Amino acid sequence: MIRRLISLFCLGLCLTVARPIAAQEWRLVDANTIADGSFLILTIERDDPEALAALAANLQAEFGVPLTAEWPLNAIQVHCFVFDARQSSDIDVLIAAMAADDRIRTVQRVRDFNTSEVRHSDPLFPLQWALERLNVLVAHQVSMGEGVRVGIVDSAIDRTHPDLTERVSDARDFVARMPVALAEDHGTAIAGIIGATATNDGIVGVAPAAELVGLRACWQQSDGGGLCNSFSLARAINFAILNDIDVLNLSLGGPDDPLLTELIEAALAKGIVVIAASGEESDLVYPAALDGVIAAGATAHSVPAPMVDVLSTAPGPDHRYVSGSSVATAHVSGVVALMLALEPGLTPQAISERLNNAVRGEDITSAMLDACQAIVGSAETCAP
Repeated sequence: MIRRLISLFCLGLCLTVARPIAAQEWRLVDANTIADGSFLILTIERDDPEALAALAANLQAEFGVPLTAEWPLNAIQVHCFVFDARQSSDIDVLIAAMAADDRIRTVQRVRDFNTSEVRHSDPLFPLQWALERLNVLVAHQVSMGEGVRVGIVDSAIDRTHPDLTERVSDARDFVARMPVALAEDHGTAIAGIIGATATNDGIVGVAPAAELVGLRACWQQSDGGGLCNSFSLARAINFAILNDIDVLNLSLGGPDDPLLTELIEAALAKGIVVIAASGEESDLVYPAALDGVIAAGATAHSVPAPMVDVLSTAPGPDHRYVSGSSVATAHVSGVVALMLALEPGLTPQAISERLNNAVRGEDITSAMLDACQAIVGSAETCAP
């Protein structure tokens, strides 16, 4: 019986120490100033700083584009240049010329991505109905997510929220050059679904003892949604790879992006479990469509999880209802944290197989992940 299994329940304050990579000054800009698709990201094989500086100067002169930013992506052993191509008469011709240059490893446009949320104003379900649908409360008798680091690549999380203050151990800003304390809607909601603290008169996250790391790569729009781009996302994923993240939550989607693909593949190769939003259409969006990435949502090739009118945290001491495949992604990330807390050695592939085998329901409209079954592997043991 499930109650005879060893409980890993933890209600106390989990004090953790951030594990940052040593900082170095690089030429950076606010990510939301290069979000119009007319900037190019080049990767260069890493070399000594003097050689890189000379190469940057030569590329500026030869291609007639000013250097906007540069920084290393140590996770994949390259150096990045961002060039401003807004004054170029034909950016596609410029990209082709750069791609033919032996000094340049890869070249691509900066691409934009959006957080995957559908907003609804009316609360339609009892508080936290989603936990029951996922069979999370039974799963909590086995695991609460202790010791698992979940990286949330999103907009800024409100670290002062009573449901999150004990859970968010670190927060990094890859959008602004001069980070300030921010609290944005989407990132705060995703964090609450994944890991809101239990027994504090608020809500309960799927993995309420997991360690959350906020990786701000998106910024809030006037409608409350989030916008991200290749520049900010690459830096955030690079940080995740280098800083002991176990689960990477990407509640966002956009166009195919070669640089992000390379980084995500590096994350998977390191054993990081990557979960991404399926999107709101019938086909998977990028990066959920990548091999090895676990897609979450309501498409035919994703792990089904609650995604309509789910109660979560909002900036300030508030709560709100959220919908969309972003929400499903957060639920699946929480379940993966529960799995890894019980079995730290599980590979991304093994976790994907377990999740798919733990789906109840015969068709896409009724299918739902059973969190308990994903953890212990037995439907009989997990009867509510």
